[in-house]
Order: sequence, then structure tokens, then C-alpha cells
Amino acid sequence: MIPATVPTEAIFDRGRLSDRSLPVHAWNDDGEPLVLWRNELRRAQNIEGFKEVRERRQIVGVVPGGGWMTEWQDPIEGTFFADPVVAWAVYSDGDARAIDTDADGEAVLLSQIAEDRRTYHPGQIPETPLSGEKAPGAVAEGR
Repeated sequence: MIPATVPTEAIFDRGRLSDRSLPVHAWNDDGEPLVLWRNELRRAQNIEGFKEVRERRQIVGVVPGGGWMTEWQDPIEGTFFADPVVAWAVYSDGDARAIDTDADGEAVLLSQIAEDRRTYHPGQIPETPLSGEKAPGAVAEGR
């Protein structure tokens, strides 16, 4: 058995649900990934839905928010809220995700895919309005 020294994950297809990933803990003598499954190391290929193995992204740094904002709309009341991005988490593949705080002051990594949220810098005109919001610079009807 060879220990996994590079952060790697095995990806499993769960049908309609989002893929599941499990960290690779080691490699067997044939180079097959071993994951922890039901309290034992098992070959990933022997677990239902195995799809692929890939390098796992790691957060390698955190930088200040730099004046960026995150805005979202309450779908029930239709009101808009905005918070400053407190920091950016930078990943090993070069990607960055905004960090916001929740109502309790806990840091939260924001999802990259969110229809009801956008992240922007106040010096920019947002490219896409949130649902229920008029496009920037739009003229009201009847004027």
C-alpha cells in the first residue's frame, strides 16, 4: 500500500443527486485508489457509481475582500440584502471563492452557482440583474 501524498479524491455518480467525493487515503500495489468506505479501506472501483479520480482542490491562501460586495434577494419578501465580502479563499487550481459571514458571524464560503446571489465590486455595473430587479440603466415604462 502506498500512502496518498497528493490530495486526491474519488468521484461517485449518484444519479440525479450531485456527485459524491471521497478522499483517497492510499493506493494499492496495482495503483488503484483506496477510500474509506464503511469503516474499511476499499478499492474505489468496487464501490457503486465510481466515475473518476482527480486531484482535490485545496485552499492555499486567503486574501482580503478588497471592497467587493455580495448581494442576494429574499425569495419570499422580494427584498434585497448586501454584505461586504470579508475575504477570498484562493484554491490550488487558481479559483477563488468569496467568503461572507452568516447571522452568527461565522465565515461562510459562498457557492459559485447561485441564481439568487451575485458578487460584484461597487465600481462596476452588474452584468446580470437578480430576478425581480430592473437592468442597470433601464428606463421605467411611461417615461
